[in-house]
Amino acid sequence: MTYKIDVNRKEVKKKVEQVQKAITDMKKYKTVAMLDLRKLPDALFQSIRKRIREGGGQVLVLKKPVVSRVLAANKKLAAKAGECNKPVALIYTNQSAYELNTFFKQNKKKRAAKSGDVAVTDIIVSEGETDLPAGPALSELKAAGLNAQIKAGKIAIVKESVVAKAGEKITDAKIKALQTLNVMPFEIMANLIFGFDGEYIYTRDLLDMGDTINADIAVGLSQALNVSLNVKYPTEQNINLLLGEALRQSRDVSLNAGVYSSSSIEQLLSSAVRQGKACEGLGK
Repeated sequence: MTYKIDVNRKEVKKKVEQVQKAITDMKKYKTVAMLDLRKLPDALFQSIRKRIREGGGQVLVLKKPVVSRVLAANKKLAAKAGECNKPVALIYTNQSAYELNTFFKQNKKKRAAKSGDVAVTDIIVSEGETDLPAGPALSELKAAGLNAQIKAGKIAIVKESVVAKAGEKITDAKIKALQTLNVMPFEIMANLIFGFDGEYIYTRDLLDMGDTINADIAVGLSQALNVSLNVKYPTEQNINLLLGEALRQSRDVSLNAGVYSSSSIEQLLSSAVRQGKACEGLGK
């Protein structure tokens, strides 16, 4: 038996219009990106959405069949249709994928520990006073392994304490202690699944490499510059430094030898005046 889709049905017609509009709008922007909506708090999502819209972009939350058809309309993006098996949003922007990923990194939010969480890094509570009055909170903190005491009527952490080590599941007692101290050890960041510039698809891993690569390049350039200066090998990047050093050395030689030149005459005359004044004092 063959089933036909009635494209005139209200629901179907709406989806067709959404697909057509999304495909048309996609062509107006330099970058198409996909955002993972899982575990993304609504407050952070709305903040991101607002900022992108203010920058002239779009954030589209569409149903899976609509997103799949939008991606399928582009030969290169069709391979990413499988990403629609989870809640996602499409982003249209004139920023590059790298700039968009950097924007997400700059807009991280802190969150408290929850049951079942595993520490990503060591969770450390520093030594110092708290605003907590003496009371049941002291027992809560001690139960979590914190070195806490009462000082001047307030609870104080008398020694830096590691609440949980990286990779360790955080117990309920430790979660409660962290919440009592208002310590939020986790960061929430929007997860960019991929960015597409019309030619290449950039995954999150590839975009994150940019930070490390930039730092490595900067270190490499600095080391190369130092080597070229030490061996006096002229390049476009170091020529001004080498010429400046050569000028200083030639001026020092002319001063020590008493040889007059345009660069040494003022200092030689000043030196002669000082010596003359010193001799006048000796003759009296």
